[in-house]
Amino acid sequence: MIDFHCHLDLFKNPLEVFNQVKQRSVKVLAVTTSPRSYLKTSQYFNNADNVTVALGFHPELVPERMNEISLFMEQVSKCRYIGEVGIDGTSRNRYSYSKQKSFFYDALNEAEKYHGRIISIHSRCAVKDVLECIEKSLNKNIPVMHWFTGNIKDLQWALSLGCWFSINPKMCCSKTGRDTIMQIPLNKILPETDAPFTEKNGMLYMPWDTSVIEFLALQYGKSVIEIKNLMESNLLTLYNNMAII
Repeated sequence: MIDFHCHLDLFKNPLEVFNQVKQRSVKVLAVTTSPRSYLKTSQYFNNADNVTVALGFHPELVPERMNEISLFMEQVSKCRYIGEVGIDGTSRNRYSYSKQKSFFYDALNEAEKYHGRIISIHSRCAVKDVLECIEKSLNKNIPVMHWFTGNIKDLQWALSLGCWFSINPKMCCSKTGRDTIMQIPLNKILPETDAPFTEKNGMLYMPWDTSVIEFLALQYGKSVIEIKNLMESNLLTLYNNMAII
């Protein structure tokens, strides 16, 4: 199993969840929300074979923690994965939109200096500006669009830029989400949960959730095992693409 966008450090009981992840052999990309949380989370999980910690700065936190931008930039050369970064255009975050966009663009360019990074990207209510930033900076980075909510034209644009997509169970629960998923090539998809921020009937989705795998198996007329194997192959391809760069 794979969870390519999980806030492992933000569970109430992160070490218990980690132990379950380890026992179940789930491969987790543990995204973080600030440079300081990245450093702290790395201390806990960096030696784990199945957990990779990503350097993050969530767009909602950028305006509150401008003093951490230099720390973020210092860490880019030392990490292979970046996330969660991006732009959030929801009404409560519009006041800081320009700061978010400026930081995101600078972060992409900083990663380019070090032969690129695999980047898990937030684009809620800001898809076009996110893609514009990617297009202007893209050379070696590999963008992975987390919980993508753009329209079909946006999706086609993202694909033309070489973007990958991480999809979660909540996307499978809405018609819009399902329609989006079915427009993404299977070989550009990775499962995620965005845990612990997603739930169903009061129960959190956990990193070992199989909803996305089951949805894809049903839609494509394949077995769950076939889809699991395909997702593993996708992950390996992503890793290899980064290694080539």
